Amino acid sequence: MKSSLQVTTSDFYIKNISHFLKYMADTPCKGSRLSQTDMILIKREVVAILKSLKRKVLIHQMQVKRDKMEGLPSHNDLMTCLTSTTTRISQLLDVMASNPTTATRTLLYGYMTLHWSCIYGHRPGVYSNMTNAEVRKADTTGTAFGYLVHVSNHKTANAFGEAQLYLTVEEFGWMKRWLEIKGTLTCTQSRYFLYTEGKNPFRKLAYSLRLALADVGLRSPINFTDLRTVHADNAKRFQDKGNRQRVSDFMCHNTATADTFYANNPSLKEAADIRLLFTESLQAAAAASTAAAAGNEDTFAGIDIDSDSSGEEHSPAPYQDSLPRHVPKRDQSLAEHNPSDMGEERVPYSAPTSPTVASDQLVNMQCVVVISPLVNTLYPV
Repeated sequence: MKSSLQVTTSDFYIKNISHFLKYMADTPCKGSRLSQTDMILIKREVVAILKSLKRKVLIHQMQVKRDKMEGLPSHNDLMTCLTSTTTRISQLLDVMASNPTTATRTLLYGYMTLHWSCIYGHRPGVYSNMTNAEVRKADTTGTAFGYLVHVSNHKTANAFGEAQLYLTVEEFGWMKRWLEIKGTLTCTQSRYFLYTEGKNPFRKLAYSLRLALADVGLRSPINFTDLRTVHADNAKRFQDKGNRQRVSDFMCHNTATADTFYANNPSLKEAADIRLLFTESLQAAAAASTAAAAGNEDTFAGIDIDSDSSGEEHSPAPYQDSLPRHVPKRDQSLAEHNPSDMGEERVPYSAPTSPTVASDQLVNMQCVVVISPLVNTLYPV
């Protein structure tokens, strides 16, 4: 961390140390003097270091993503590149057919990969690992509608399988002509479409791309990752969820990984739209609160607190007339609270037999509240 390494590089190195410690713990070395307790302490220390780096790594990734989005090539730049590649590829093929040189071949590779990346945004490994056999197979299966090249060897082949390149008749014509020119050149034992003088694939595509961009007239530092990010960002912003997934799968791009490691960095307009959503939520909450308060006032406005809900008038003391006249008032009061003493059957309040019974019980409860003070005054305990 005190060196000039970025925090992500330090995190990568420490993760490698953690993997090595896990291997040492699972497969102890005979010459190791570390005990099992020592290994546990060391692994805990490494885990704590990785945990302390998590926040710094996330912030660094957000900053890198924001800088990358601000430096992406514009739509006009991409259209300028496509227009230039359509003209220059044919010219460079003519030069390679008449006077082949290494510099011309390198510039041709830059223009061809620039054209493909401006359309699909593939990684450079897809272009460098493309073989002559894969191109010839596409020639046999192509039609007047176009040609489809399948590249089996690339970085994310385990997750996405073969990478595809759909080419028009004119674009595939450049590839067929390049195969014909390669047959006339010496030192072409390489099986790769973008050959080198040896048997290995061409690994300097980034340099070739810079040469092509300089030849076009674009001085901005654009690389394959920037072109790939442009397509991924355009698919995210201008396509629905289904079409975005189709585009991402075709360019072998994992949207889940991108969304995990690169936090969302909204543009200025997107941030303004998000703020508008917050404002709309507050306004909706205020309107709902006002409507609820108005509804409560309308509900209680027509209720007379002095009368019960049944709308009928009840005498303040209905109990005295419901019992025989020969029962004393104090016995009447006890009977009102103890119906079983007077030989009457008690109806449980918790289980009313009918709505009428439930309504009578509510009425009786209200009467008890009114009468009770009078009873206590007349017959103090």
